[in-house]
Amino acid sequence: MEDVKKKIKSFLQEAELYQSQGLLNEAKERYVRAGQLVKKNENLIKNKNLLKVISKKIHVLKEKIDRIESGPISVEMPKQIQDIIKHKFSFSKNDDAGALEGAIALAKFGQFEAALNEFDELIKTASISVEAAKNIIRCHKALDSLDEAANRYKEWLSENFFTPAQLNKLRVFLQGILDSQGVDIKLPKKDIITSPSLETLMDTEVSETEAVETVIPEKIVEQEINDEDIIDISSVGITFTEGPKKGETIEYDVSFQAGSIINLLISGDDKELVENLRTGVVLNEVQFYSPIAMFNGKAVVSSKSEIESGPKQGYYSLDIKVTSIL
Repeated sequence: MEDVKKKIKSFLQEAELYQSQGLLNEAKERYVRAGQLVKKNENLIKNKNLLKVISKKIHVLKEKIDRIESGPISVEMPKQIQDIIKHKFSFSKNDDAGALEGAIALAKFGQFEAALNEFDELIKTASISVEAAKNIIRCHKALDSLDEAANRYKEWLSENFFTPAQLNKLRVFLQGILDSQGVDIKLPKKDIITSPSLETLMDTEVSETEAVETVIPEKIVEQEINDEDIIDISSVGITFTEGPKKGETIEYDVSFQAGSIINLLISGDDKELVENLRTGVVLNEVQFYSPIAMFNGKAVVSSKSEIESGPKQGYYSLDIKVTSIL
């Protein structure tokens, strides 16, 4: 048993090392070998979530490798165009809120590096600091650099930049994203930053998220919602009632969110889905997931645009507006 555990630990360590050096194929191969060993010796491993965690890591790595091998060369928009986007999509009369909207618009158009610079400045403004921090996390998710998001959170923690209540919100928000993406990082609550050993990971039952999931029961009467009623949504499941995917439920990660407006990125390769999700289409069966709750509701496609430059070139940026909950 100890020999098996040592081999699994060795493969996981090698995978982490290869990944940190950008050797993604080598990292994936080590995770595959670790997963094979875990599967063969499931009766010896106390943590029944380990195989699922490894599978998620393999899936994330495969997506990264596929994007690198087949994706177009990333080109940032000229600053002049970025400035036009910021101003065009800043609707709020409040200067701070308008600046936040402009930065989010940059991210929706795939200009993540420019958006990060904007959010880094906006985080200094007390009234929007938490929203700016959440959008920094979302940018890192889009850039496949969640380890950087975790490092930023640890910086905020050590600097005492946010209040304990704000830090807790950010921790739950980021931890939910890390868990959903199969990233094995547990965020600390205090200044002392520790990480569990691989032996602990294998010998301890680890839940998918530190937050307790609460399921909001369906209500008989449909409720209209306001922006302030919507909690942070990490993913949505859309059940299609027409088109080529009729009857299927497809889950999408949320890229950005501003109140009841939720932004999704859809690969341009999914041509049938892109065509089916036209502006104005009503989505009558939508499941909304967050780190702390799940609820059903309705939404409408409010806008759709193709990303023409940046790391998500070729994707479609889709905004859906939550119109009611059930």
